[in-house]
Amino acid sequence: MAVVIERDAPQEVSSVDIKPRGRIYPSPATWRDQILYFLLPDRFSDGGEGHRPLFDRTNPDVFKTRDKRSWMEGGRRFQGGTITGIESKLDYLKGLGVTTLWIGPIWRQRPDLETYHGYGIQNFLDIDPRFGTRQDLRDLVDAAHDRDMYVILDIIYNHTGNNWFYKSNGYPVADIDYRFEPPYPFGGWRSRQGECIDSISTLDDGVWPREFQNRDWYTRAGRINHWDPQPWEDPMNPNNEFRRGDFFDLKDLDLSDWDSGKNREILNAISRAYQYWIALSDCDGFRIDTLKHVPLEASRKFCGAIHEYAESIGKENFLLLGEVAGSGEMVHNYLGIFGQNIDAALDIGVPPNILAAMVKGFGDPAGFFNQFRGGGQDILGSHRELGRYHVSILDDHDMVTRNGKHRFAANAPIPGIYQQVAHAVGVQLTTLGIPCIYYGTEQAFDGTQNRHDPSVDSGFEDRYIRESMFGGTFGAFETSGCHFFNPDHPTYLRIAALSRVRGRNDLIGRTLRRGRQYFRQTSVQGRPFSFPGGGELVAWSRILLNQEVIIALNTNGIQSRGADITVDSSLHPVNSAVSVFYRGDWSDAELKNPPTGRTIPVQSAQDGRASIRIDLPPAGMAVLG
Repeated sequence: MAVVIERDAPQEVSSVDIKPRGRIYPSPATWRDQILYFLLPDRFSDGGEGHRPLFDRTNPDVFKTRDKRSWMEGGRRFQGGTITGIESKLDYLKGLGVTTLWIGPIWRQRPDLETYHGYGIQNFLDIDPRFGTRQDLRDLVDAAHDRDMYVILDIIYNHTGNNWFYKSNGYPVADIDYRFEPPYPFGGWRSRQGECIDSISTLDDGVWPREFQNRDWYTRAGRINHWDPQPWEDPMNPNNEFRRGDFFDLKDLDLSDWDSGKNREILNAISRAYQYWIALSDCDGFRIDTLKHVPLEASRKFCGAIHEYAESIGKENFLLLGEVAGSGEMVHNYLGIFGQNIDAALDIGVPPNILAAMVKGFGDPAGFFNQFRGGGQDILGSHRELGRYHVSILDDHDMVTRNGKHRFAANAPIPGIYQQVAHAVGVQLTTLGIPCIYYGTEQAFDGTQNRHDPSVDSGFEDRYIRESMFGGTFGAFETSGCHFFNPDHPTYLRIAALSRVRGRNDLIGRTLRRGRQYFRQTSVQGRPFSFPGGGELVAWSRILLNQEVIIALNTNGIQSRGADITVDSSLHPVNSAVSVFYRGDWSDAELKNPPTGRTIPVQSAQDGRASIRIDLPPAGMAVLG
């Protein structure tokens, strides 16, 4: 029986009821077992794909838009994706191997602004009607739980939306340059129509709940200009510009002075608001946006309040996943390996670039594997334990450190691009960390700012990596009117096959999810064993107790590559054999129903080590053990 959720949102945080509604779904034993899928609700699905044709990748021009201006402008506006649309695609996602949905923000946005991405909150206690209802959210989470899937909600508490104006030279302005002090004067609230008004009279005016209408809750310091600490600054100082300033025109909450009673009041309100959403939705975790811009002490207090509430209702491993842009040092400061802060951090920044460079053969593979230092050199633990604390991403909705806004598949005209995209995800699935797939990757979306035409409009290149998947006016590949939910797509089939190996409920699967990780030396054409360079066949192992799983990847997208790969001789003695669990050059039928009984012999190399021989086509991949 469906859990019925109250229709109307509370208007004050002080009146929210944090008693859980309906069943309480337990947390997973470890998030390392999960495969995340990140989607923007507006761009994913409206549930109406059955009334639209499926994109034909063999004849892409059929659906190419005839109006480039309309297509580009559509990327700046709400496209119409909904929460019920997400629910309609749960089986599609489960077939891909997804076990956890990370859903972009669904909170109520300003009615007069096109913040389709959801990061400009107008009401912290309600859902944007363009996405659906509070009941829709609960139904989605329950439907996911019925399929043994988890749901993570994207939350923001560093800032609110563009809900009020500054006053500058006697006039209201939406944003203004940063200054440390004094606070800029408050100019007025933003009305439903975007006008400056003195008082809030409807739920569409200003900001809600009512507590957030206290103008002294905001730093009122203006827009951030310096997004990173200056060389002379303590990077963790709560009064740094990037912690006190507005995130563009989104208004910063004043959390910088923890000794102030006001700041405690703000954080208590925001903590209770998100406790309320756990009670209402039964979600399983939060992804916390712009955490770098939140003072460390405020982050600790918020995470402590959320963890304590979740544990009190039986969610013992509620995930708090943080977006901490910046150096590794900053990430380490926010990670709480003893439960005092976030549980894991997104691999944003440099890691996705290193991953992409290795898979495409442009970078030294050692640069990728050296990220997992282990050996007691890292506070986060060994080359096994490190996987608990980071979420691996290939693409995302920002791509802040890539040289421009481009998905992995963009500007890569190789014959095996579908396999290369799948096997980039395959690296995520078989190396340390919690893998996360960005929506559309399984259909080899190739969003790129190169599609921008400056004669039409300017800026907002982010839109090109946030394509519509369901058939709106801003479809992927410069299309409109067609959808992209194709479970027979070559990339989808390979990710699904790799996910099934990773998800096996035996020692093979557990080794891929939890085992130690080793970059393996290889030998090409009888030459001495060494660590391979870019564009060669790269191999690594995962070992858990007495099981080794070997992964091989051809990082050359044009030519075939082969090599002898070092294996653990105590686990794979000479004259034994390893089984083949996956090959990217299998047929569609074999990918769906993997053949059994295929093996590769373990041989003795010239220097006495145990090795196996494998040959792979361009961008090919194999998993053995």
